[in-house]
Amino acid sequence: MRKHLMLAALACGAGATSWSTRSAAQEPVPSPPRLEATKGVAVEPAASEPKSEPSAPERKREETVEVRVIGDRADALQKVPGSGTVIGAKDLERAAPVDAAEMLRRVPGVQVRQEYGGGNRLDISVRGLEGGRSRRVLMLEDGIPIALNPYSEPDMYYAPPIERMRGIEVVKGSGNILFGPQTLAGTINFLTITPPERQTVVADVDAGTYGYVRGLASYGDAIGNGDARYVVQVLHRRGDGFRNLPFDSTNGLAKLAFATGKDGEAVVKIGFHRDDAASDDIGLTAAMYARTPRRESLSPSSHLVLNRYDASLTHEQRFSSATKLKTLVYAYRTDRVWRRQSYTRTPVPGERYSVIVGDTGVPGGGIWFRDANAILDRGYDVMGVEPRFEHRFRTAYVAHTLDFGGRLLAERATYEQRNGGYAETYVGSLEFAERHSGKAAAAYVQDRIAFTDRLLVTPGIRFEHLVFERVVLRQPTTGDVFLPGEKTVTGVIPGIGIVYGTKQVNVFGGMHRGFAPPRVTTSISARGQTSDVGADESMNYEAGLRGQPARWLRGEATGFLSNFDNQVIIQTAVGSENVLTDAGATNIIGAESAFVLGIDRVLDLPAVVELGARYTFSRSTFRYGPNAGNLLPYAPQHSLSTNLDVEHRSGVGGQVAYAFIGPQFADAENTRLEDVTGRIGALEPRHIVDATVHWRHAPSGLTFRLTAKNLLDSTYVIARRPEGIFPGPYRQILLGVRWEWESRRRGND
Repeated sequence: MRKHLMLAALACGAGATSWSTRSAAQEPVPSPPRLEATKGVAVEPAASEPKSEPSAPERKREETVEVRVIGDRADALQKVPGSGTVIGAKDLERAAPVDAAEMLRRVPGVQVRQEYGGGNRLDISVRGLEGGRSRRVLMLEDGIPIALNPYSEPDMYYAPPIERMRGIEVVKGSGNILFGPQTLAGTINFLTITPPERQTVVADVDAGTYGYVRGLASYGDAIGNGDARYVVQVLHRRGDGFRNLPFDSTNGLAKLAFATGKDGEAVVKIGFHRDDAASDDIGLTAAMYARTPRRESLSPSSHLVLNRYDASLTHEQRFSSATKLKTLVYAYRTDRVWRRQSYTRTPVPGERYSVIVGDTGVPGGGIWFRDANAILDRGYDVMGVEPRFEHRFRTAYVAHTLDFGGRLLAERATYEQRNGGYAETYVGSLEFAERHSGKAAAAYVQDRIAFTDRLLVTPGIRFEHLVFERVVLRQPTTGDVFLPGEKTVTGVIPGIGIVYGTKQVNVFGGMHRGFAPPRVTTSISARGQTSDVGADESMNYEAGLRGQPARWLRGEATGFLSNFDNQVIIQTAVGSENVLTDAGATNIIGAESAFVLGIDRVLDLPAVVELGARYTFSRSTFRYGPNAGNLLPYAPQHSLSTNLDVEHRSGVGGQVAYAFIGPQFADAENTRLEDVTGRIGALEPRHIVDATVHWRHAPSGLTFRLTAKNLLDSTYVIARRPEGIFPGPYRQILLGVRWEWESRRRGND
């Protein structure tokens, strides 16, 4: 206990993450049970009678200690003072997704660029924000940051495989202030599989077009009388890629949950991930795409190797039925080596080139490849500790749930760029080198105040403080140098949310300050001088209605507004490089909705038949300057997704899913006509249909499935950056079989 108190004091306190109230707000009641929600809309609340917190040995496997962004009660979503979505294990099972992008497309307000190949890198945008490498969204796994460097380089070159997940939580309201540092628009929390309470074996295999093969094996069991449980999972997949960009990926996960006493439990998690994949950074020109939209990669020699190692400890200590402490300690390292073949759009007379493609008679229409490359060799380290306290109490007739906590985090990075003498080498002369380091401290406090059974008010505030350093060690022109630079960033992030209503229908609203620290490479120049590129700052407002007016219908509708004092976006003007720049003041206004209709309950059918639909309107515009009134790049105004699920008691089932993403622009000038290079121009709307059918034989534990991704084989432009046109994934057919076996015994009894 003394150790936990020291950690709490060190990080300015702590708090838990469940927004739990009863029948809108009766407090205080602990919140152990698992959230059982599908399709991300309101669910039936739990009973309002107080329940005592179970001791660690009594907790079921679904209740393994972890950090949640929405909560773990059955009524958690309905009490969140903002828009929230939960994608559950059943949703994942029905969809049979290849990557997380397929599931995140079903979240209102979320746009995802689905990477071709293995899907281990995602571009996620929430409510019109710039989505490059998901840097404006807070990405977590079991409550722990997973970006390269969460503060100074929050890029997602690694996305957790969907196979290791049992659910996904998305929060877009004032609840973001419990986490951070990015609080601009949303938080996405991936929930990993939990150790079982009895011996369990899972084997899962897929094979399909484009040489795709995936294999998964998982084993878990309880030890002794169930005080300890563990699970080990290994995943491997490979494929030839849609554009002759082969990939090979391996992921490993191990979790051990064990009691630390009558009122304590801990979970240790270790993981490993390796990507070995072709990865080009140059797309097709306009003429190439017009003639052959499914042309193979222009730069097959470009290659990326990524290795990631992570370890974490999550501990919960319950001091009483009203007070508990969750402590997270974590560390991870990411090594990334990206070999990119050198090229130019303006040839130099007398220089030799290995390959020339495109229309060389038109300026910008040709691409001249050299038999040389640039090797970007980078390493990232992150270490952090987060104590999170929750305390429940009453003042007269008012119930409070006080969350307070903090974070101490250290991060560092090393950059090297080498120039290789031929296109497929990983060695070369050192041209550029630098190192980064950052130290961050954060603290937050939030009070969920239940004035009545129907009214819940949740004010809170978060403080972020970051000191980071950039030291340039070598430059191409001057050789070895020592050019240090340092910058300090502080953010104050207040917020408040309100929920009013009953378990059938309730309204909610909130406002909070949006904040995201600047990247170290944009805020400190290569000469060690601080630049004018600042932090993202905004005021965010939302209001909505959600409920379950009938047992066959539940839904949510939300309106939102974000006023940015400054929004950082990628500069995409003709002739410019793809670098981050201040966009100045911007506005984002929109609305999003979701509903689930239980057709089987309406028609009294013998099978489960559910229809889910989500629609988002979001208009993101510049407020001032030459582009005032123009839409922000890569910010579609309209998106829609639907899915129809059928599940018969015989084990036969299936799903058809449809997604629509509206038109968007690639530059701040909103240029409609594409230029010769393909970098500039409108992106036409796209339609994507996925389908899966399965048959589950319960006695044997076998499930057979047939899955089609992009069933209609649509061809569309998914991006025009970083350099040219990149088409979306083609139709892919997969045949799979899954075997699950669970022992009847519990533990070693």
